[in-house]
Formats: sequence, structure tokens, C-alpha cells
Amino acid sequence: MNFKIKLLTCSLCAVLAGVAACNSAGSGGGGVTLPGVRGGGGSNSAAVISADDKPLDVMTKAMRAQLDAKSYRAHVTTSTADGMTNKMVIEYAAPDSYHMTGEGAGGAGKGFKVEYVIAGGATYVKTPNAGWVKSPLDARAMINAFRDPKMLDELAKTADVKLVGPDTLDGAPMLVYEYTQNNPMGVKMKSTSKTWLSVADGLPRKTESEGEFNGTKTKTLVTMSDYNSDIKIESPVK
Repeated sequence: MNFKIKLLTCSLCAVLAGVAACNSAGSGGGGVTLPGVRGGGGSNSAAVISADDKPLDVMTKAMRAQLDAKSYRAHVTTSTADGMTNKMVIEYAAPDSYHMTGEGAGGAGKGFKVEYVIAGGATYVKTPNAGWVKSPLDARAMINAFRDPKMLDELAKTADVKLVGPDTLDGAPMLVYEYTQNNPMGVKMKSTSKTWLSVADGLPRKTESEGEFNGTKTKTLVTMSDYNSDIKIESPVK
């Protein structure tokens, strides 16, 4: 059982690392003026981000805004070249609590379901054939490393970002940025990503990535929602 718990916790860390990397800050050139997407005065004076802003500044602000959010939900879908698929819903509540539910299937069609809770300084795992068990591994170390504001500069060193242009998502105006990363913070991962940032609040709403993690090619879709909503996460073991 301990081996299975360690395996599940390592898998959890990999997912969280991937989500953090998808939304990390990047570096790039100057802004580009695009029709209908402006900051400052005019009809779009309420906009928080602008196509005129430098991509580095926009992405850094987006990451900091996400770090400052008291809560959010992320829907993560990952597929690999060898036929593995994984879907996970991640809920976050400040300062360091997570609730994750995931399911997936391998190339042979064999499915799995798993649930995690990180709360009260501990990590818990639940599988279909067992109740909640406290994991001997602490996933908080990796999570806290990627949430550390001091790491933004380090993440920026591994990325090259450029503005793609304006778009809409669920009827809301967005700015889309594309960037590449190589081994962010020592994680053996290469990826090319597109991120949709809300013009209204500068927060990430969607990221599409293609990359390679530990020798495995992956495609990942992350959608973010419910920023600063009332999400409560408590330890499942009293």
C-alpha cells in the first residue's frame, strides 16, 4: 500500500508542477497595438491588461494575480503519445489547501480514479477500493516552491513569450500569449503553450500546451475559473 500511495503522490506532484509551469511568467519583446484592445482611456478604460503592454509585464502580473487569489478551480486534461489520458479537477483555497479528483485510462482502456486532499499540513489519498489514507510523502514542498513569488524571476529565465493577439472566451475579451519553456526550475520538461488572459482582470483563463515531460510527449488543456469564490477544503481524516 505504501508503494501505491507514493506512486499516487508523485503523480499528483507532476500534475501540479505542470499546471504551475503552464501559468508561469515569461520574457519577450515590446507590446503590439491591436484594434479594440487598449489600456488607458477610451471605451476600454476598465481593462487591466493591454496589447500595448510588454509581454513580460503582462505575464508577470498574471502570475502574481493568480498567486494572490484566495481560491480557484482548474480543469486539467492531459493526453500522451502512448494513449494515456487523464482528467483532473483541482480546487485551491488559500493559503495552502487543495482538493483534487482525477480519472484516466491507459492504452488498453483500463481506467482509474483517484482523489487527493492537501490540508492541515498533510496530504491524503483516496482510491476506489480504499478509504482516505495519509500519504507518507508531503506534496506541499513542490506546490509551495511553484507558488513562491521569489520564483517568478527564475521561471522567466526559462521562457520566451510573444503576443499572439486578441480573442474571446465565453464572450469575454482575452489576450492570447504563446511561449516556450525548457526545464523550468530544474523540472525536466519542455513545452510550447498558449495562454488566454482576461483583459478585465489579467488572470489566466485557459492554457493549451504541447510538451515533453520525463521523456513522454504530452498535450495538456487547463481551464481556470471561480477565482476568489467560496471554496472550503478540510482534512478528510478527523
